[in-house]
Amino acid sequence: MIDPGDAPSGAKAAWGKIIAYCLLTALLCLPGYYLGVHRMGFAPRQASAVLMWGPALAALIVRLVSERSLVGIGFGPGRPVWLLIALLLPFAYGLPPYLLAWASGLGAFVPARWGEVLPYGLHVTGALPALGLIFTVGFLDKISRAVGEEIGWRGLLVPELLKVTSFRNTALISGVIWTLWHVPLILFSDYRAAGTPVAFQLGCFALMIVSSSFLYAWLRQRSGSVWPAAVLHAAHNLLVQSVLDQATQDRGGAFYLTTEFGLGIALCTVLVAWLILGQAPRRLAHLLPLGARQV
Repeated sequence: MIDPGDAPSGAKAAWGKIIAYCLLTALLCLPGYYLGVHRMGFAPRQASAVLMWGPALAALIVRLVSERSLVGIGFGPGRPVWLLIALLLPFAYGLPPYLLAWASGLGAFVPARWGEVLPYGLHVTGALPALGLIFTVGFLDKISRAVGEEIGWRGLLVPELLKVTSFRNTALISGVIWTLWHVPLILFSDYRAAGTPVAFQLGCFALMIVSSSFLYAWLRQRSGSVWPAAVLHAAHNLLVQSVLDQATQDRGGAFYLTTEFGLGIALCTVLVAWLILGQAPRRLAHLLPLGARQV
């Protein structure tokens, strides 16, 4: 048991790690931001890898300095069911806006463009073979970078926040921090949609990120592992950026509904998070305590 007298010192230590992590992440991500804007001969995939592994490096440093151990990051695999749920969630909130855009005529479905986004210079003929490579090689490519972010956001930040505040506040705070981390890219690089106001894109993106943070924190707490969050992150990037965005040709207004910067995915993410968590707040009481499974 924990001595109640130890609670203030435990909270102080957790806040110290949270603040140190945020400051160190900002510092270590500066090279990634620079490459994201200026490239300097780096491919977009390489530039994003430098940026996305900044949160992981910060988390590992903070954990090793403060505890001299990586226990608690969540490197254990957890139960496979959580990986499956993580893999399917992007289809639940990501697919409906695109189906609506295609059906309404706001956008055209052009699967031939899948062949243009194959990683590592791969080339195939036909939309289905291209889609097969996207879902296999492309997924491995995406998760190799997504896990860098998730070691930071859900490996360290979320567990430490849960020590000092509620699940709801943890999801909100981590979501706001995660949103702010993306803002320099949206403002100064080509990480945005075409044809819609930047202020609109920032608002929709923030709503999507903050609402999805409830799903990420839920997966992290229920599974006791960082891997479901990494799978969700990679599956989201793969489905939205490499599959749905590439297969959508704007016919006038599609980008107000689709992409990570459109209202459709933002609202669908809110709905899915509400259906899973908001409908029955008592479910949160049944979540496995984070401290019961430190892996």
